[in-house]
Amino acid sequence: MRPLKTHYAEIRDGGWTAVKRKIHTVYKLALVLAPWTFFTVLAVRCLKPWGVVRFGPLNGRHIGHFVADAGQQFAMKSKDHDKKMLDFYWMIQPVCNEFWEKMVRRNFPVCSWVRSLDSLNRMLPGGKAHHRPASATVDSRDIDGLFEHFDSGMPFLPVEDEEAKSWLRAQGWRDGEPFACLLVRDNAYYMNTEHLRPEQSFHDYRDTCISNYVPAAEWLADQGVWVLRMGKIMAEPIPSEHPKIIDYAFHPERSDFLDIWLFARCNLCISTGTGSDAVSSVYRRPLLFLNFIPMTHLVSWCNALHAGKKLLWKKNGVFLKWKEYLENGYNDGISDYENAGIRIVDLTPEEILTIVQEMWLRMHKKWAESEEDRKYQEQFWSILKRHPVFQRLHGWIHPEARVASTWLRLMGERFLE
Repeated sequence: MRPLKTHYAEIRDGGWTAVKRKIHTVYKLALVLAPWTFFTVLAVRCLKPWGVVRFGPLNGRHIGHFVADAGQQFAMKSKDHDKKMLDFYWMIQPVCNEFWEKMVRRNFPVCSWVRSLDSLNRMLPGGKAHHRPASATVDSRDIDGLFEHFDSGMPFLPVEDEEAKSWLRAQGWRDGEPFACLLVRDNAYYMNTEHLRPEQSFHDYRDTCISNYVPAAEWLADQGVWVLRMGKIMAEPIPSEHPKIIDYAFHPERSDFLDIWLFARCNLCISTGTGSDAVSSVYRRPLLFLNFIPMTHLVSWCNALHAGKKLLWKKNGVFLKWKEYLENGYNDGISDYENAGIRIVDLTPEEILTIVQEMWLRMHKKWAESEEDRKYQEQFWSILKRHPVFQRLHGWIHPEARVASTWLRLMGERFLE
């Protein structure tokens, strides 16, 4: 039983939180109903025949959405450059990366008062034409291929490029040498970030162990590739002493700026599918997704190779078929898999190494694709495109979006039946 003092403290804190929430609600309502807000929205409506003014949010709380949404908005600026449109934005707080916020603010008009205009505009009939949502797609997915067909990467300043390169040089890197970013999800970031903590338990099944990636990282390093283990807050260091492997996540000079620049400029991003890899997607860097789950949500709009976690039926230990993956592509929590009688198994270090080798060979046009590999790839996409989930989560497919051939071989012939 909890001490009585602790119990009363929780009631007191909870009560104060409720009071602050009500005060904030009243404050927002006052802003929305303020005369200047009403007349501004009215003026915007009247100006529509000559040009459309729109208001919308950018979600700064989650790095994946923050980056992908801003990338889509930046690409659409290029796409809609000949249209008479003027967009204003407000930022959903708290912001997870201060440098990306800086990038956004120097490329978009972002002001706190826009939120009041956006709220009132949506409250009044006929406001749809003047509202620009952060993302028009499910989970900020680029189903229209904006990243590939339009400029989606906001430019860095020359001084920023030089600052990042100077940092790399200080680690031993020399200009022109390739480097890869390795991002392996664990529970440390969510557990140590207060406003995200309640979400953590639902996504534990996406976590993997950094030590399983060491053989692959060291193989890349032996090929002359610098490997930077990424992450803002991670559970444990990467257990490797290789001179070309930098545990950037634990580096004393880790910063929001380098978090963005390194993902934007790397030669390869290796990720388990967690937020920050969106930077590499927006800046059109090659991506390799390992232990990706659910595979229904694979990143189909960019140059990306995928290998998922293995799903087995608990009752007999048999791999799920691809059609069964699609029927059980849960994204809400581990309990859904448990209730369905499914066991989730991580890729082994040896399997990860083999898939990384495949990606590196593909990048250098040295991968030997067999006729059987091509057949498996076609079957995989054919089954996916016939499933209803495809219409909801996918659209334009990048010609280099693939599932790793080594992973398909691992799953066996039965997988694509």
